Amino acid sequence: MTHTQRSTGAPDETRAPSPSRGALPTQRPARGARPATPAVPTQRPTPAQPRALVPHPRGTRPLPAEPQPAEPQPVESRHADPQQAERLHPEGRRAGGRAPRAAAYRFAPAPAPLTRRARAQRRALRVVAVAGVAALAATATGGWVAQDRAHREAVALQEARVRVDQAVAGASADVSSGARVEVATLVGERAAQVTAVEKAADAATTTLGATTHAGDEPRAALQAAIDGARATAADAHASLAELRAAAAGLAGPQKAATDAEAAWVTAEEARKAAAERARQTVRVPQTPTRGGGGSAPAPRIPAGGLRCGDTGGAGAGEASASSLGAAINSYRASLGLPTLTVSRSGSLTAHAIRMGTAGGIWHSGGDNIVGCAGSSRPVHLVQAWSHSPGHDAQMRRTDVTTMSVGAATQSGWLFGAVLFR
Repeated sequence: MTHTQRSTGAPDETRAPSPSRGALPTQRPARGARPATPAVPTQRPTPAQPRALVPHPRGTRPLPAEPQPAEPQPVESRHADPQQAERLHPEGRRAGGRAPRAAAYRFAPAPAPLTRRARAQRRALRVVAVAGVAALAATATGGWVAQDRAHREAVALQEARVRVDQAVAGASADVSSGARVEVATLVGERAAQVTAVEKAADAATTTLGATTHAGDEPRAALQAAIDGARATAADAHASLAELRAAAAGLAGPQKAATDAEAAWVTAEEARKAAAERARQTVRVPQTPTRGGGGSAPAPRIPAGGLRCGDTGGAGAGEASASSLGAAINSYRASLGLPTLTVSRSGSLTAHAIRMGTAGGIWHSGGDNIVGCAGSSRPVHLVQAWSHSPGHDAQMRRTDVTTMSVGAATQSGWLFGAVLFR
């Protein structure tokens, strides 16, 4: 049996068990003892650390020392460059003066290759990103282009307005006095032409009112021409040429309507005259002579009167006074004059019959104009009056509102007498 030596006090030093003495195995390990760990070989041997001995109640046994910091392991790197290793581990230079060798480093394995699906997803992401950037750039560029175009148009419009103001008003100092005079003359001519167009449209409107029997087509054409002329006169941008064309465009439809109305009047007059002749024959009243109960001779043309062809004798009859008045109003309308009220005069009708029986014309003292024409159409008699300055002036009067008319026919001739008042 082996005994261990106990110390009576604090030992001066710690002794290890004598190697000559062998330790006897026990049934169980001593309290506090740790099982021995088998040594595991490592890649490099680590320097042995001294184990300190501390006093133990039953003897002296080694205790584990405090844990020491582990030696820094090499950092994994994909590069085998010694200079790179030295930069990554400056401790090697300080410790040993030499950088660790490249063979002492482990290298990270190469990444696994991407699958087909991963490559497709990455490609799709790139396409989407590029498309987004392109769309954003296109939107920004388009907005800038539109903004620049709008700005240029606004500047051009403003410059055009300035040039127009300078040309019309002559406000700019660069415009000469001659240019201002020319602009003023142009403005004056245009205003006069607008007035002329308005007057021509008013005259055409009067003609339209006087030609109620001209037919639908001539009246519609005249109405369209009147509307176009008024629209051109109201247009502030119409040129002088357009204004002149609008005024000239009224003449054709106006003449067509007047001729159609005159044709209707002629036909109506012939119809009425035929009906009147069939109904009765109006004769010049006979006055008894002083010496007996005989009839007075037929009237003769007094001094100053005019002979009308081979007319004269019995058979003179009354004609349509309204037709002759309508022909006079149509002529006035073509001149832009207002129409007059037409009334049949019994005294003037009797005078027209006497003139037809005598075969000539003369004034009765109660008329303004008398005449005869070799046709039963009133328009021919009005045309004959318009060729005489005195008779034409009477038909153009503007200080009258009515006219009294008497008419008669004899041997195909028309005799008329009119009083304006």
